[in-house]
Amino acid sequence: MRKSKSTLKAISLLVVFLICLFGKACGVEPADSKLPVSPNIQISNVIADRFVEAMQRRNYIFLTEDKLESLRKEIREFAAKYPPVQLSLTDQEVLLDATDQYVQDYFLNRGLDYPGDFLPNYDMEGEYLKFGDCINTFKWKLWLALTRKPITAAQLNQRKVQRNWLREFIAGVPIRPGDGHPLGVAPGDVRAWATAYLERQFTDPLSLLYDPMTDGQFEVFKELMERSAANGLYNAVSDIPVRVLGARAHDHGDVEKAYAYPFDIELPFEDEVRSIWGGGNGAGPHLAFASNAKFRGQDVFLDNHCVFDLVRGLSRIAPAQQKASGNTLIANWVKEHNRGDITYDDSNATLIALRGAKMAELEVPNWFDADRVSNNQLHKLVEAKGQTTISVKRLPPMNGPRRVRENEPRFFIAIQNPGGQIAAMDLRSREFGLYLISRLR
Repeated sequence: MRKSKSTLKAISLLVVFLICLFGKACGVEPADSKLPVSPNIQISNVIADRFVEAMQRRNYIFLTEDKLESLRKEIREFAAKYPPVQLSLTDQEVLLDATDQYVQDYFLNRGLDYPGDFLPNYDMEGEYLKFGDCINTFKWKLWLALTRKPITAAQLNQRKVQRNWLREFIAGVPIRPGDGHPLGVAPGDVRAWATAYLERQFTDPLSLLYDPMTDGQFEVFKELMERSAANGLYNAVSDIPVRVLGARAHDHGDVEKAYAYPFDIELPFEDEVRSIWGGGNGAGPHLAFASNAKFRGQDVFLDNHCVFDLVRGLSRIAPAQQKASGNTLIANWVKEHNRGDITYDDSNATLIALRGAKMAELEVPNWFDADRVSNNQLHKLVEAKGQTTISVKRLPPMNGPRRVRENEPRFFIAIQNPGGQIAAMDLRSREFGLYLISRLR
């Protein structure tokens, strides 16, 4: 049976109260309303429970009971490594409430939250592929919250200056005719929504606006926000999480490289940040980690000046190298560089295999079913039905409304490269190129 949020809140407070009562009975008194270290260790159990309960409410079809319990154990053991000695009882409850809100904001299920605007399971596949990244991003932010030190007078003043700038900046961003607005918020209420959203970020211990940025990071953040403001108030406010993530990702202060690898991000676990995801397609803004790179796959935009290699990724032929055109250009480049498994001919809307690679259509509707097909089955499919060209004319254009189409054309293929490696590909859309997601087995 699932517990309600209010029930879990009451249980969490009772657990902490009993811990404090036991500590007092043993002659241990908290100092300055802060819990001693040993009771604080127990907050890890409550954080894990609240996180998993919130995840259950997202109704992700790929999260079985076993996976949820494994996730509970993962979060509990991670949080237990960092007992929050500086958190009062009130601060701990704020952190638990922030955990609930974090799951709502960053683990998307818009088909659940806005059934009149999105199809059921609209975000599910995107979150499925990025789930490992999203979990690690949450753990990183949780670590920042649990290990946060008391703020100094200088930091307090720095934070005040930065917050006042952002308040004034957002207050000055215009609402233009035709601007968007959050689902569930009337167009006339966007200004009030923006103000409330900003203040919530300032008091949320899992928000990257909770602590001050360095002066260099803040200058990058301001420039990024100026760019977002050109798109109106709603977009500017919606961009705040990814803008502050980009600003905090580096120490160099170069706004043009805010989202460029490598990143100056300290992590509490062995991993590497490879990129920053701006949000959408199932997940809010998050860090993309090396540990999830293979499962996440590569999403690329392929045009007739590109080749894609299952292992090495996308290569774009530079204008200076374009000494021929069409198939001759691609053939010459592939021969010279000895890489590339597919390219795209946009004049005929055709996917073309290179260097002896073979492709075959994979009759599955989504990534959940594609992952149930074994590697051996994929190899056999290519051996039996492999071809060197596949038409993608059935795919929809890159731009345009996508929310309410029940059976939007989209299809999967299996592709085997000359070295015998196999991948599944999700061919999504086309217009001036081909958008696809490739996952190497």
